Amino acid sequence: MTLSRVFRPVLPVVGALLLCFGGVLLGGCDSAGSERASLYQRLTSEGSWTVEQLSSDEFDYKSKLKEQYPQGVTITFRGGDGGQTYRIETPRSADSTEVLAEGAVGLPGDNVLQMASFGRWTYEFEASRAVFSLQFGSRAVLRTLFSSGSRNENLELTLAPSDD
Repeated sequence: MTLSRVFRPVLPVVGALLLCFGGVLLGGCDSAGSERASLYQRLTSEGSWTVEQLSSDEFDYKSKLKEQYPQGVTITFRGGDGGQTYRIETPRSADSTEVLAEGAVGLPGDNVLQMASFGRWTYEFEASRAVFSLQFGSRAVLRTLFSSGSRNENLELTLAPSDD
């Protein structure tokens, strides 16, 4: 009996198993992509988000935010044909706003959001709040908001849906 005769009956079974396994892998990729899109959709569907809290391991920036931006700071996430974007702004008067930063958003993983210029943030939802954590790259965020930020520290950012 030759080797090919021994494996010939097994080949269809192995092929079927590979197809099933490949389908599971592709289905998992699809659902992960759908989950990412769904989480981001939740950010975009709320409209604008107000920065409620910004803190690091060593410092709470809440009072500094209130002092520098008495009208508050909002972040708006958008998605669509032009891609996913963010825009950080603050009202300057009743009919004008100052754009502090804006750029593209990438979704490189589950609960991970990459903001151009501001690094990779992990995020989750706690009730109606969105809580973002940044492990690297805080200097750019702090320089944008406060014109300072000499050290690199972990940041936690809590966003609440805006009342508009």
